[in-house]
Amino acid sequence: MGARTRFSAAALVVVTLTSCATADHRPRAQTTPGDPGSLSMSVALGDLPVLHEGDQAVATGTIHTEPGRPPRFCAPAPVLGTDTNPCRFGVPITGIDPDGLPTPVTLRGTWRGDTLEVSTQEPTPPTATDTDISVPCPAPTGGWKPGNDADTKRLHEYVHGHPEDFRPLRVGWPNGFPTTTTTEAVTRVPQVMVVEVAHGDPADVRKALEPLYQGNLCVTPAPADTLSIADQQHVRDVTEKAIEPFMADPTTGIYATTTADKLTVDLVVLTPALAARLTTPPPPLITLHPWLHPTTT
Repeated sequence: MGARTRFSAAALVVVTLTSCATADHRPRAQTTPGDPGSLSMSVALGDLPVLHEGDQAVATGTIHTEPGRPPRFCAPAPVLGTDTNPCRFGVPITGIDPDGLPTPVTLRGTWRGDTLEVSTQEPTPPTATDTDISVPCPAPTGGWKPGNDADTKRLHEYVHGHPEDFRPLRVGWPNGFPTTTTTEAVTRVPQVMVVEVAHGDPADVRKALEPLYQGNLCVTPAPADTLSIADQQHVRDVTEKAIEPFMADPTTGIYATTTADKLTVDLVVLTPALAARLTTPPPPLITLHPWLHPTTT
């Protein structure tokens, strides 16, 4: 998973992608728009998840009530220990009795006057995870070894010593993530260290890694349109640096960012007014992820 940072606000900036001369190198983000040979790319505002007046919207969150005030529907934003407002990132709601609602709860309704007019309460969907536990390699002859108590230190040192050639190491579970809670049972479930090669021949890489690691090993080409460790760091440097001047503005409703191959911006709701404040559409390196989002169902 990518590095996660809490921000009180943010702004979105154009980042250009510059193609390198050799075919096996991925595009890298550049901080200077218009450099010779650069390819500036953007997304039309009409493609963004903008929530307009009268649109149907849905979200999953918690309810906060205070005497004399309308209930608020709260986004899953981190709350600082010194913050006296437990629902700083949320929206007012009407049309539903907040007493007795489960936590969290999924609400659907109409967006009107910066308020969610609730029409239905729905079953909360299962918690989604973006952790990839797949093993994109066939099992070796005899199958995967049970458990994974092999020392990974030298493997990590090699991969991070060549950040331009690899994606971050990850653990795969060929038989699925263990559901048992006993330590003894978990140690018998096969784990595989997955090495994704961004640049280079996986067969040659495997020969170099086998003397360094004695456990289950899967060496595979990196998926298309993904970035190496070095390129991910470059994306992080460019996008987070560009956000800094706008962090003092609390009106955007942005409560977190996640950086990996892109900068994902978590915000309460993307209204037309907020979209209009953007001087340019967001680039491919930035993904907007509004909590309360439009729906057609």
